[in-house]
Amino acid sequence: MSKIDLVKAAVDEQLNDSYDLLAMRMLFPPDHEEVKIDQEIKDLYVYPERLDTGYRDEWRAIATRALFRNAFGDHWRPDEENLERYLVFLRDEAIPRCVHDNIELFRMLGEVLSIARSDNAIAFPDPKRRALMKIIWPEKGRR
Repeated sequence: MSKIDLVKAAVDEQLNDSYDLLAMRMLFPPDHEEVKIDQEIKDLYVYPERLDTGYRDEWRAIATRALFRNAFGDHWRPDEENLERYLVFLRDEAIPRCVHDNIELFRMLGEVLSIARSDNAIAFPDPKRRALMKIIWPEKGRR
């Protein structure tokens, strides 16, 4: 199995949780940020679908790149062992420290996830979004 296949499998199996992916996003921020991560998380209260439609994919790509770049430093060890040792470091030290240092962001993410998973939550989009949705999908039967 190639290194990239190992890394993709590791992200799928061990770093697929939203909290882990957010921590990886914060530990390995992109070189160029359009919007600060604080604002992205706050925006999830208004646009919770962004977590599933964009952020998770972006964060998974960041996690994949980070593992590929950082997990294979000990060239005398097999790739699988290098990757596993790095994942243990991330799970036991780096991610918990990141969560502790940024507890408010992780609390907000937890609130958004709780709301999204709730059976009785109804999304009330802001007025600008409702207006845009009326343009895209006008109600039939209204004249």
